[in-house]
Amino acid sequence: MTSLKDYITRMKEGQEFIFYVCGENKKSVESSPFLESLKAKGFEVLLMHDPMDEYSMQQLKEFEGKKFKNISKEGLELAKDEEEKKKKIEELKKSTEELCKIVKDTLGDKVEKVVTGERLASSPCVIVTGEFGWTANMERIMKAQALRNSGMGSYMTSKKTFEINPSHPIISELRKKVEKDKNDKTVKDLIWLLYETSLLTSGFSLDEPTTFASRINRMIKLGLSIDDSEPVAPPEEDLPDLEGEANEMEKVD
Repeated sequence: MTSLKDYITRMKEGQEFIFYVCGENKKSVESSPFLESLKAKGFEVLLMHDPMDEYSMQQLKEFEGKKFKNISKEGLELAKDEEEKKKKIEELKKSTEELCKIVKDTLGDKVEKVVTGERLASSPCVIVTGEFGWTANMERIMKAQALRNSGMGSYMTSKKTFEINPSHPIISELRKKVEKDKNDKTVKDLIWLLYETSLLTSGFSLDEPTTFASRINRMIKLGLSIDDSEPVAPPEEDLPDLEGEANEMEKVD
């Protein structure tokens, strides 16, 4: 536990914002992919996992002249990098322009836009929300409300940005596959898998978990060199007749 007053005394030189992130519980915020780059650069982040924190932080805009910044939203700005490092980042971003376009075309209206970012270190991608929209945690809270306004919920949850890490080896290899053949079926499967896993790690829920499971199974088959068109063998024995068991259950009732 810490106080905002103590946090400010530990802020790095040139740090403009008080960084924070909200989540469902302590474990979810501690393992959040949004922390990767900030922790690597030595920034301290306030971890909030009480449901009231989401409501409170919408009203608390600043403290002693320092504005708050939710690191799970777009527009995250860290301390300015050296000129040489900044140039390298720009080159990486330029190299992934075609990949970003393919990803957006594949995902369609599931995301508002696809961009390259600097907030990730060990993860290939993440889902961030708009500056004034709901966070993943707020979306979860609102979905649990019995009397929520479904129309407003649809509007507020539509602003998702798919942010990729251009220096991650998965993204690098995916970029090479796109350059070789942008119509490769495995590319689309990989894009959807990256998107759906990013939803989970970013705190969102899956709309179609069975479809996600099917994609995972296809990738497992690929890894095991199993032909995807090969039919699944039927069980050796039929399932037992449940009629007699149903009658027994009626007697118990």
